[in-house]
Amino acid sequence: MKLVRGMLAGILGIAVGAGLTACGPIGVPESKLVEPGGDAEFALDGLVRFSVPDGGGRGDIRVRFGVEPLPADRPAPPGIITVGDMVTMTAEGDLTRGRIAIDYAELPSGVRPEMLNVFGWSADLGGWVPLTASVTDAVDRTVAGDTVLFDSFVIGTWRLTTDATGDSVTTHAGAVLPIKAGTDRTFWAYARAAAVTSLADAVEHLAGPPEPISCDPKAPGITVKAVSTPAGRIDACVLAGTGSQQVRVRNRLPFPLLLDLPADGRVRPVVDTQAAADTPDALDGIRDTMLTYLTGAVAVGGGQTVTLELQPGARGPVQLTGRLDWSVVALEAGLRQLDLFLPDSRALRPRTAEALLLAHTEHGAAARDALAAGDAAAPAVQDLLRAAGLTGAGRSVADLFQFGSCVLDRTATAAGASQDVLVALRTAGPTVTVFTSECLNRIYEKYLPEASRSIKSIQDTLRATTGAIRNAVPKADRKRGNGQVTITLTPR
Repeated sequence: MKLVRGMLAGILGIAVGAGLTACGPIGVPESKLVEPGGDAEFALDGLVRFSVPDGGGRGDIRVRFGVEPLPADRPAPPGIITVGDMVTMTAEGDLTRGRIAIDYAELPSGVRPEMLNVFGWSADLGGWVPLTASVTDAVDRTVAGDTVLFDSFVIGTWRLTTDATGDSVTTHAGAVLPIKAGTDRTFWAYARAAAVTSLADAVEHLAGPPEPISCDPKAPGITVKAVSTPAGRIDACVLAGTGSQQVRVRNRLPFPLLLDLPADGRVRPVVDTQAAADTPDALDGIRDTMLTYLTGAVAVGGGQTVTLELQPGARGPVQLTGRLDWSVVALEAGLRQLDLFLPDSRALRPRTAEALLLAHTEHGAAARDALAAGDAAAPAVQDLLRAAGLTGAGRSVADLFQFGSCVLDRTATAAGASQDVLVALRTAGPTVTVFTSECLNRIYEKYLPEASRSIKSIQDTLRATTGAIRNAVPKADRKRGNGQVTITLTPR
């Protein structure tokens, strides 16, 4: 199975309305016996066809279907338009994989049949997951897809923004992703094109020109010393605040670094919950929350400024150490794919990151190992979720931390991923890209059929990471020893 998520906001032109031929009675919702490897069974007067491939189940498998309007507690992701009513399903027996085809009626103006896809409901995620191996038959007015979800289904398509430059899709976090002109008009072709744009945005976000840094007024009584190799690539200052002090650190190296936080908790990250949804900063707080729990660090992209909070009353120097690290690139690229495909995941919201950080001091150490393993049911994780006000979001939170832990563990084994990074760009990059795909697969395989060509096509876009990063790093910076950082905050 595999994981995918909800998508996008915009305007597809005309408002969308009905679709499925569900205006009147559609047959008796009778139980159907489905034989693995056998013919498809028809249900609801032919509205639905369902089959089980060889190896997709064992023994007697019975399925039952019904039709009802899409309920309010199962809304479509903001970037997806649903077409017609929801098809419900009840399955009995040992069923692990199936293929469902659903008929549609007249389509609203502006909705093209080849762009349709079937979505399956994941109760664990609390969202709609696009099915893979999709086929639309515009003559028979049918849309089909492979599924490992057996709850409910709905037909949908991208909600597009169209202007003079072409089409765009928008992720739930608000990233607007233009679609390359000439892209095949199918749901998954648009998904791949959006992933290409998303990766380009991620690289620009992590290796772009320096952002401005400002500390006015500066905190009195604190001396800040920033040392980097090469010299002058890190800026740091402390901004006076009400009851606390904000530490701002700017990375002017053209590659992201990990900045280790002191273990005593005297410095912690700050999540910008007011970050505009359509900016690349929207996922930074989520990334730093994962890093804080899993490694006691935060990420500072090339050219970026990160804001930390210095706890009041701290005595003695506070030291932060950092280094360039490929894991930041892997985390960023993976998070953006999950933002594109996870169904409206609560884990990908800045407010969730903020709530988890507030609960970190008391619950972080106890929950770390279970989160890293993706164990949402572990008592320590449940305690954390209750403290953070995230009860019911455990699966999405655990998935996110499992992905992050996988990336950090795997990247640590790649030569050149965390030492002499800029020299090893050509060799370390492809290895880290493979690790990113493997770590994403650990999440995807829970919700989508294995070996999906649709998802493989999306993951193949990650191969462009190495070249894009190398193009962003000037040759003059590709020297051994570059990227070590030490920041010391000393009370006067």
